[in-house]
Amino acid sequence: MSRRTFMQGGAVLAVATIATPRIGRAEGPVEYRLRATPGKASIVGGDGPPTATLAYNGTMPGPVLRFRQGEPVRIIVANGLDQDTTVHWHGIRLPNAMDGVPGLTQPPIKPGETFTYEFTPPDAGTFWYHPHANSLQQIGRGLAGALIVEERQHVAVDRDLIWMVQDWRLRDDGEIASGFGSMMDAAMSGRV
Repeated sequence: MSRRTFMQGGAVLAVATIATPRIGRAEGPVEYRLRATPGKASIVGGDGPPTATLAYNGTMPGPVLRFRQGEPVRIIVANGLDQDTTVHWHGIRLPNAMDGVPGLTQPPIKPGETFTYEFTPPDAGTFWYHPHANSLQQIGRGLAGALIVEERQHVAVDRDLIWMVQDWRLRDDGEIASGFGSMMDAAMSGRV
């Protein structure tokens, strides 16, 4: 993926979030499918070398998930990585078994396996989803996405924009600088 394609994808994502229709009332749960996979992105730009990344459904950030307050959702997560993963629904009050913490609230999703998350979001708001298995490395390589829980009653706004910012410290070869083993190094890996 070139830097230009990466940036165009961001523009498309911004437009898509504006143009996304409201979720209609469904008979059953609203269903999404996420697949975590390794990838390459041209973050350096120009003729710079590609960077090893991780993505949901081939995009960084992952697709915007839109739910409606008080309505059930089902998210089927497939692990296309060579390591365990999970998905944590950051800030959403939900059943403990759906919280995405490996070894505590669920078993990790092993490579090649799937896990189905089912819950009913009680609160409207803007949230994000990300892994809690090998979190520092997986989030640090791009595995995260935005999640919108719309109000039961539509709230009119002029524009609804989502900005997810990730910052990478890159080596000369285009790879993300190490530092995932230390909490301090991982937290300070970028420059924002």
